[in-house]
Amino acid sequence: MVPAPSFYGRGSGWRRSNSGRMYRHEPEPEPTGPSMLLDKLPAHVLRDVFGFLSAGDVARAACACKTFKQVARSESLWRKLLCEKLGSQASIVLPETLPNERYPHGDMVVEPAWKEMFQFWMNPGPNSYSWMEHAKGEELENRGKFAARYLHRCTAIGDGNKILLFGGQGSGADFFNDLHLIDLRKKSLQLEQLDAAGDPPFPRCSGTLTAVSVTGIPGSEVVALFGGSQGFFEGFSNSLCILQGDENVSISDAASQHKGLTWREPLVVAADPEDGVPDARWGHSAVSWNGKLVLFGGSNTQHCFNDTWVLDVGLNPREPESRRLLATWKKLKLGDDVRPPSRAGQTVSLVGDALYVFGGCHISDVFNDLWRLDLGVRVPTWKRLDVAGTPPAPRVGHAAVVLGDRIVFSGGRGSPTAGASGTYATADQGLATMQGLTFFEGGFAMLDISRGTWMPIQHPNRNDHVYLRGEDDGDAMEDATMEHEVWEHRTGHVMVPAKDGLLVIGGLAYNGEFQNDVQHIRVF
Repeated sequence: MVPAPSFYGRGSGWRRSNSGRMYRHEPEPEPTGPSMLLDKLPAHVLRDVFGFLSAGDVARAACACKTFKQVARSESLWRKLLCEKLGSQASIVLPETLPNERYPHGDMVVEPAWKEMFQFWMNPGPNSYSWMEHAKGEELENRGKFAARYLHRCTAIGDGNKILLFGGQGSGADFFNDLHLIDLRKKSLQLEQLDAAGDPPFPRCSGTLTAVSVTGIPGSEVVALFGGSQGFFEGFSNSLCILQGDENVSISDAASQHKGLTWREPLVVAADPEDGVPDARWGHSAVSWNGKLVLFGGSNTQHCFNDTWVLDVGLNPREPESRRLLATWKKLKLGDDVRPPSRAGQTVSLVGDALYVFGGCHISDVFNDLWRLDLGVRVPTWKRLDVAGTPPAPRVGHAAVVLGDRIVFSGGRGSPTAGASGTYATADQGLATMQGLTFFEGGFAMLDISRGTWMPIQHPNRNDHVYLRGEDDGDAMEDATMEHEVWEHRTGHVMVPAKDGLLVIGGLAYNGEFQNDVQHIRVF
């Protein structure tokens, strides 16, 4: 028999699971009475019925009778409930089974392992994440070199298990236009360089790379590369390049087979000639919504933006025999004049039909405000959100990942606030000290959209120890660096969902050095 997990005290409070994780536990009341006829149904039917309930309803149903209580201890039931919380990312981040799954017999009172995992996700204990792997680019199984860089961009293609990476800036005046693939289904971390036919995009950093659909072709997928720059003072662009798979070959299959990819320049038009198309910029953000690209913000040497655009990619009626696509820009008409302050280097995340903008900067003014734009209504309106909890410190150049109804943020740099954790740049000059933003943020912040709250920042464990030092006077805390290795203190990196958690790739570290490593952070 698997021993019951230990409690810290009696009743509600923190609890340690058999896997060693901490989560907040609320004890369930004992069954109070019989149900009507549902408890006569076979167990597998009851599990299917319970699968339509919320976690709270399952807990309440378990109080009705012993039959319901046994059904509520089903491993598959709690895995399904967790999958619903994580949405489309569940198939990427969750394992199929847990090593400590329990199948009770008779009156055994052990809790399901997946229920503990569900409770952990809902109320994680402090410092519950952990570093799994830390591999430099040259240590990975490579097909082509992935040079150290920052401000590169990525997008998921296919079922979300393949990640394309493009471009970025390296040491000196090195700018890249190479294309790499990470296949999350492979057992070992691999960065595979891809070749594509056609005219390659010019080398750049801080553009956007976004998988979108082709209007009129069900199930189609292409990748749109927009904007970017060759530095802080020159090379700003509003060019649009489309990466396509060969005819009858999906872009996901073409990437896996290392053949059949082509860069093409679409015919770009404006939906409204008075609005035109987006200005040249970098530091903007883009997401895919209903197969279209939604663009926000960015800057160039003359302007900082807070405009919102929608890009529709479709067939080109002017060249029906060609594979050249038609790209139509439309400036989004808003319900009023309220909108986020102009900014660049923010993150934009899509949860349901709503955009969430966090952070960014306007020159040296760094933000940690949170804004929402509901794209599912006829006339969208920006709204600034004041949510519970302590927001992360102001930052720019951070990364964000959506996991169900939550957004996870990592890294970036800015100015420290009371209680912030991170480390100051150790380089005396260069990009690590640009604009005077020298405080490199630590930890992983998480916004719970459904509950409207910022959750406590997670500082992942490394070798069963959290390296964090600081004072108790309320000033910013500083993470200790062990053996001069760079872990979370970086900016201009990318972050994606991966098996058991998250991957962080590349970036510019607090010590002024560009990174080409892949960090694997265990969440589940």
